Amino acid sequence: MIKSLLFIITAISFIASSEAKRLEVLFLGDNGSHKPSERFPQIMQGLGPRGVNFTYTSDPNCLHDGTLEQFDALMIFANIGQITEEQEKGILDYVYNGGAFLPIHCASYCFLNSMKYVKLVGAQFKSHGAGIFKTDIKKPDHPIMKGFKGFETWDETYVHRLGTNDRNVLQTREGEPWTWTREPGKGRVFYTAYGHDQRTWGNPGFHDLVHRGLLWAIGEEKSEEFLSSEIPNLVRRDGDLVPNYERRPEPIKVHIPLNVKDSLKHTQVANGIDVSLFASEELGLYSVIEIDWDEKGRAWVIETRDYPNELKPAEQGQDRIRILEDTNGDGKADKAILFADTLSIPTGMCFARGGLIVQMAPHFLFLKDTDGDDKADVREILFSGWSTGDTHAGPSNLKYGFDNWIWGVMGYAGFNGKVGEKQHRFGQGVYRFKPDGSELEYLGRTSNNTWGLGFSENNDVFISTANNQSSVYMPIPKTEYDRFERLDQSGSLPGIDSNKKFFPITPNFRQVDVFGGFTAAAGHHLYTARSFPKDWWNKTALVNAPTGNLVYRAQIKPEGSHFVAENGWNLVASADEWFSPIYSEVGPDGAIWMSDWYSFLIQHNPTPNKGRGGFDAKRGRGNAFESPLRDYTRTRIYRFTAKGIKPSKTFDLSQKNPDDLLSALQSDNMLWRMHAQRLIVESNDKKTFTPKLKAIIKNSKPDEIGIAGGAIHALWALHGLGSIDHETVELGLGHKSPGARRAAAAVAPKTNKSTKLLLTMVNDPDHQVRKDVLLAISKMPPSEEAGKTLHSIRKDNFILNDRWLPTAFQMASSRHGAGYLKAALAASVPANATGTPKAVEIPKENLIQNPGFEAIDGTLPKLWKPRTYSGKANHKIVSPGRGGKGYAIMIDSDSGADSSVYIDIKVKKRTTYQLNAWVKTEGVKTLRGGRGAQLNLHALPDQPRTAAIKGDKDWTKVSVTFKTDDRGSVGINCLYGGWGFATGKAYWDDIELIQIDAGQGPDISEDTESIVAANLYRHGSTVQISSVLNHIVTKPTKLGNRIKSMIRAPKVTVKETKEDEKSLSKTHQVLKLKAIEGLKFDSTNLEAKAGEAIAIIVSNPDLLQHNFVIGNPGTLDKIGLSADSIITNPKAIEMNYVPEIDEIIGSSKLLDPGAVQIIKLGPLKKGKYPYVCTFPGHWRIMQGYLNVE
Repeated sequence: MIKSLLFIITAISFIASSEAKRLEVLFLGDNGSHKPSERFPQIMQGLGPRGVNFTYTSDPNCLHDGTLEQFDALMIFANIGQITEEQEKGILDYVYNGGAFLPIHCASYCFLNSMKYVKLVGAQFKSHGAGIFKTDIKKPDHPIMKGFKGFETWDETYVHRLGTNDRNVLQTREGEPWTWTREPGKGRVFYTAYGHDQRTWGNPGFHDLVHRGLLWAIGEEKSEEFLSSEIPNLVRRDGDLVPNYERRPEPIKVHIPLNVKDSLKHTQVANGIDVSLFASEELGLYSVIEIDWDEKGRAWVIETRDYPNELKPAEQGQDRIRILEDTNGDGKADKAILFADTLSIPTGMCFARGGLIVQMAPHFLFLKDTDGDDKADVREILFSGWSTGDTHAGPSNLKYGFDNWIWGVMGYAGFNGKVGEKQHRFGQGVYRFKPDGSELEYLGRTSNNTWGLGFSENNDVFISTANNQSSVYMPIPKTEYDRFERLDQSGSLPGIDSNKKFFPITPNFRQVDVFGGFTAAAGHHLYTARSFPKDWWNKTALVNAPTGNLVYRAQIKPEGSHFVAENGWNLVASADEWFSPIYSEVGPDGAIWMSDWYSFLIQHNPTPNKGRGGFDAKRGRGNAFESPLRDYTRTRIYRFTAKGIKPSKTFDLSQKNPDDLLSALQSDNMLWRMHAQRLIVESNDKKTFTPKLKAIIKNSKPDEIGIAGGAIHALWALHGLGSIDHETVELGLGHKSPGARRAAAAVAPKTNKSTKLLLTMVNDPDHQVRKDVLLAISKMPPSEEAGKTLHSIRKDNFILNDRWLPTAFQMASSRHGAGYLKAALAASVPANATGTPKAVEIPKENLIQNPGFEAIDGTLPKLWKPRTYSGKANHKIVSPGRGGKGYAIMIDSDSGADSSVYIDIKVKKRTTYQLNAWVKTEGVKTLRGGRGAQLNLHALPDQPRTAAIKGDKDWTKVSVTFKTDDRGSVGINCLYGGWGFATGKAYWDDIELIQIDAGQGPDISEDTESIVAANLYRHGSTVQISSVLNHIVTKPTKLGNRIKSMIRAPKVTVKETKEDEKSLSKTHQVLKLKAIEGLKFDSTNLEAKAGEAIAIIVSNPDLLQHNFVIGNPGTLDKIGLSADSIITNPKAIEMNYVPEIDEIIGSSKLLDPGAVQIIKLGPLKKGKYPYVCTFPGHWRIMQGYLNVE
């Protein structure tokens, strides 16, 4: 088994069978300038259809850790400088004991510290030129050369040194040995100096040469066995109209469909994986859109004949849902039960409420079997509003979520309808709704048509979109952003796919656009069981790419609170052009189950015309073009299993036995855990389950990768039962599994006690835990203590240097804004502080290395890399550059391409930059929405870009100014085409990136203070807002002056007095006084008669807190001075800021906004009685007199 810790990336392996013996080759590359990972797909596509299967690795430890034992041959194409003793011994033992070794090109300059390796290869590279040439064949009768015609290519012209005398030289170039063999010990070595770049690796002659060398190197016995197997030819027919969007010289002809056995002979799977057929058209299957499994582990399938253009009215459709069973245990379905029919284009389903929720635009249906015969006798509309204008842009991928809601994704067709009491309208993206259909939430927008949804075992949410964005991550739902103002929110959820290409094994894959990339990415289920190798667990996402006839393996890697999806090559790929995988997911046995739609044509739109596609077609009702090539008579469901690993334990949970449910809740397969959680929640049996679920949380331990599935699902089950208490939250927050701590934070009751528990976790060492803790704190009751705690960690680099923690921190701080701002104001510089602030130096140098492309590595500038999104383009250094000197980078294409040369640059966060460059074009034309030659910024939400140049234009300066976000790096693209194709030649030179302002760097304090101030009215009480404003007014600071205008005033409603004014007037003279904005009373003079009791009704409609104090005539200054000194009294608030002096004859409590109090005074003598507000800082302005006559 290939060791997962070696970072070996498995590519593809033909299915081993008695009918077709396949050769397994381990391809050792590196991350060097020869770009082995880009050459690998070329040899894979060249030799894959011939039955040669490659597995890619860049880890030389594969030479000694037992990995080589699984392979028939080792190919090296790398410039790895050093080899360890263990690695050297491993490769020598492998070859001398009978292994086949194929060092290619730069492998002759690998492991420079080992003369034994040099001898094994047969020579070492010395120097090279370059050119187009054809070599001379010296041994035409050698088995490798017999019948070989040679080929012409551009390549480097290698010269070697230290050649061994036992080399059998088969080819030379101008006398220099070029291709040779050696036979050390029992093994064989085949070397060729061919292979610098894609021009040779894509040459059929090179494929033939390597194939011949491989067959010789493995020895006659293996070679004869291999050649004796048969891969049936693909027989093509005439007369079909096949869209030719790729503009091939001749459209591809349809080959005759293959039976299952022959199709598998053309199909490849990842190394160490077996495949078996579960069901096919032999069971009457047709076009299976989705597979799901019930609580018995039975497979349910949605079958369609109406898709894409035959949308039927209710009860008139041709589509159905059936239950497939294997009754004899042979691994193949032999029984099909019809659960529901007369459906029309159902696109997803999910088990809930004892039945099945089905997506079938324009409705979501609820189907249920009430009498136990496995047939739906209840069919209800849950809610409606899903557009039917484009059937491949509707809802799909229903999933029961950790939160006990139902989740799904939507394409660009959109939703416009009422759910519960709320009207919703949204387009492509992800949503969730309650199982009873009473409530729906739109959680995030995606960039284009959306067909994939998957949860990790820690409840991370991933999505795939159809076009050029195969992996998307939802870090924070839109519903969280909607609770706040002024937060930076991208227009769509972030793509995380570091690899934009897919890897078909046939050149005959057909696409509409984004040629060579994902144009129909469907599905994003993670491998969430333990029946595959460890490097699959909770890391591998299965992305179906039917236009490439493959299922891609995206390796999800955490980066703080963010993720990146790296290239894991393919789970499965086929040269059978009818092979169309559209759905892959982990089944109840831990295997990966896949639906192969098996149709030569799967593409939906655009409708072909003579200019685009080669012929005029008719558009159907579902917005797909009509074609007889859409096949509904065949479909296959396959199961992929790992060799030597036990399947998951299966359950029958249909009886809802508590012990079974609790056991399944702790399964190593998330499918069973989710079923058990759902059934426990639906039981509503708190008495039985609550103590046992708590026990699971307490006793569960993390597995080898830190997952404690039982604890995570137990927490969510308790949440669904309404049984979460603080004891359980505390138990979960203390768990060793980060996923359990995250779940505990997410389910914490919204109480002050929960806030205190969560605040103990703000320094958790796990980024995702800290994100979820901060998001949970952002939903707790506003707390000044929480705000102060959050303010104390505002400069924590753990937060500041992360992708999503700053946003979560700002949400939490805004929720507890009063405490946060008070702490910030207390630390702020006084408003009247003198002194010149230290100027921040802004660097003026160009931040781009090698901006004029003077440093060259081969045919490209150093540090710059090529990237092609679709089409075919050439990238190279040319001379002269701008001004007739130096160099420039050129991209050109004859057939059209969307491509770039790029560099990644580290930048300051939240800082303004200007990007300048010079661009020249020669005959640049645009196609399919392309813009021309330009520069743009990757890794920023809106991808800022310069003006685009096209046509014939001399050197033109282009610029764009942009502001960075929290990521700390950007990708600068010299972009050719851009959101479409370009043809012609484009040149770039003198790229310049200049910092414009000081930015905020790693400190988000100022930004957070503004955000918190703007959100105070949303989350703070009137009293809390008042206390902040009082702080700003009474202790002026530079921060207070800056944020005062940002604090929106809530409407203050004055409460009614406890005593009736009319009754009061019978015994007292009634006077009224209000505190108003600007530290004033609404009257500075009140009048009363001497000798009669007085009642003063004091109200506070202001946003600030105030009090009312009245004293004897002539005591104003003494009262005021006493008010100044009371600030230092620790009991000042308890005293309502009222001085304890004899001169005061009456006072109120501290009046919060909206408060009112009646101050009663006995009969007074004639005089001028001062009244003031003695709240700190108020009395000198807020005063008046009661004139008693």
